Amino acid sequence: MKAVLLVSAGSIAGSLFRFALGALFPGDGLGTLIANLAGVALASHLLVVMERRGITELRYLLLPGFCAGMTTFSGVTALVIEETGFDYLLLTAVLSIALVAVVLPLSRKFVKVRA
Repeated sequence: MKAVLLVSAGSIAGSLFRFALGALFPGDGLGTLIANLAGVALASHLLVVMERRGITELRYLLLPGFCAGMTTFSGVTALVIEETGFDYLLLTAVLSIALVAVVLPLSRKFVKVRA
């Protein structure tokens, strides 16, 4: 039950953050793109931090909670169909993969393993 509450709380916070980005960048999909890319980069970094520091308690709150609440494929799908077209989907996928390729090695380099 504790995991469900942590995921729920994180999801609420992530969804509200995504909503705020959408309000800051209305109408052109930029808010959704920023939310998705920030979520991918944050999740990549957090995976390394949690792995190296042995943090398990916050995992549910931050990964399937906050990061997943902030980044949803449904938002990208709606934008592709209604406004931006296939190029937006391609941009999101390519930039997300590039961020993981950059953030994971950097995090592994700078986050030391807890002894």
